[in-house]
Amino acid sequence: MRNFFQFIWNNQFTFLFFFLEFIGFVILTTNNSFHNSSLYSTSISLSGKVANINNSYAQYIGLKEENTLLLEESARLKEKLLNSSGTSNNNVSRIHYKTRKANAIKSTYNLGNNYIILDKGSNAGISPQQGVIGPEGVVGIISHCSEHYSKVIPLIHSQSLISCKLSSSSYFGILKWEGKDAHFAILEDIPNHVGIQPNDSILTRGASGAFPPNELIGFAVSSERNESTGFQSITVKLATNYENIDNLYIIENEEKPELDSLIMEIEQ
Repeated sequence: MRNFFQFIWNNQFTFLFFFLEFIGFVILTTNNSFHNSSLYSTSISLSGKVANINNSYAQYIGLKEENTLLLEESARLKEKLLNSSGTSNNNVSRIHYKTRKANAIKSTYNLGNNYIILDKGSNAGISPQQGVIGPEGVVGIISHCSEHYSKVIPLIHSQSLISCKLSSSSYFGILKWEGKDAHFAILEDIPNHVGIQPNDSILTRGASGAFPPNELIGFAVSSERNESTGFQSITVKLATNYENIDNLYIIENEEKPELDSLIMEIEQ
């Protein structure tokens, strides 16, 4: 305490100077309309900037919450669409598909074996062999899961094999990626006599149960016939842009385990 009073006494003139400066500033701004107005304007400007920052942050938070709600609603609409796509006037498909939204938090498109990491895992009901689609079309298939994350093997992967068909003729084959361009893949095993329509849609066949039938994969660009084998290879422009992967939907076929079990029995 003694040291404190000694400090005050040693700096008494300095404290007195600042005190008199403060008194002078108050008198100046109180009695002078110009300075008072300038100070008020500065205060309003500063308050406005702070309010604008707060408002922008609130809008960002609001938009993020609104975007989450829209994605959830979109997932529900997608699920409804998938379950109605197999219906006709007289028949209703037995298979029921569930959809779950997920975000891609990491992805590649320029490797030989590309991958996508999603922010949902087994805790959210995700499991291997479930299909993944995006706003444009088919993306890939879940290969591995942890509790909170999942890995997707996309169509642009050396081990990706998807059974798909031509929308114009329903002839089907296997879609493979040659590892060259993330925008194109090759549809094989289509007989030479099958005519290829320009921009013919390439759709899922639904054979594996990972995807419902008729989900868009891409569009036919050109074909090359092999006379020795009797089959042609069709270059397909993929519908999904793997350079811009974000909001995705994971598809669960509730009857896929039964289908897989039957296929295993047949192949044994």
